[in-house]
Amino acid sequence: METKPELTAVPLEKRSWKTGFLIFWIYLKCMAFAFTGALSAIPSLNYELVKRYRLLTEEEFLEVVALSNSLPGIFGVYHSILAGSKIAGFFGAFMAVTATVLPAFLSMLLVAAVFENLPQSRIVQGAIRGIRAVSVAVIFDAGFRIFLRYKKSWFGISLALFAVCVPLFTEITAFVTILLAGLIGIVSVVVQKQLKHTAASGDGD
Repeated sequence: METKPELTAVPLEKRSWKTGFLIFWIYLKCMAFAFTGALSAIPSLNYELVKRYRLLTEEEFLEVVALSNSLPGIFGVYHSILAGSKIAGFFGAFMAVTATVLPAFLSMLLVAAVFENLPQSRIVQGAIRGIRAVSVAVIFDAGFRIFLRYKKSWFGISLALFAVCVPLFTEITAFVTILLAGLIGIVSVVVQKQLKHTAASGDGD
């Protein structure tokens, strides 16, 4: 059975100022339909940035998702800054952030204008229920993609189970769990480097 080769990103030196406007369009159309938050836009962003336009590799995209989700604050803004700057520097980050914030800003203006009649609308209530249901599937899809990426890593699987079980079965909050997982990751990297250094020293002797 043949395995599909991993897509490689377009080299940075081959990108131009047009890339910044492409980033703007990608984030604008993805975030415009992220009704339950930026996490629900991860599958579409992955398709656009990695598979369609090859602006990021799969590994780079998952790193951006992980780091953005680890920081306190708005996930979508962090994701757009990190991805945009990695793709096209400051201009890319600016265009990505602008496109991320714009749909939410316009939506809030619309909601503020019709706020009194909005909650009583049966159409709106039905739409919200449908969006809530599908958002679970969308977020699960994003998490499953990340899991498949690291399914051969016992450390990654163990850390994922730790992150799920700790907030679910204990009184420890998700924020503290993220800090603990980050600390465990740092210790793991330090230990691995130390073991490699020790092994290299032993071979040299």
